[in-house]
Amino acid sequence: MKRTRLKINSKNHQRVRTRRSSILMLCAIMAIVGSSAWQIWKLRSQVEGQLAQLNQEKVKLIQQEKLLKDEIIRLNTPSYIEQLAREQLGLVKQGEILISPKN
Repeated sequence: MKRTRLKINSKNHQRVRTRRSSILMLCAIMAIVGSSAWQIWKLRSQVEGQLAQLNQEKVKLIQQEKLLKDEIIRLNTPSYIEQLAREQLGLVKQGEILISPKN
């Protein structure tokens, strides 16, 4: 009887060890997968934030481009060029006299 009991005990002991090691392996795998998922989530959040920021910058740059294109169109008109020459450079047409206020 002692031999059968020893065999049963050693088999049970081996099963318990196998279960424990399986549980430990499963826990380790779950920890690794969980950690990886957390890192991926953090990176995705950062990328989404940067994407939103870049989209806002894109909108601003498109608006700025439109303003610059409008300015180019105005600069190509003779009347606007004349206006700038009078205001910024103090130029006058031939026969006109420039009158400027005292400072």
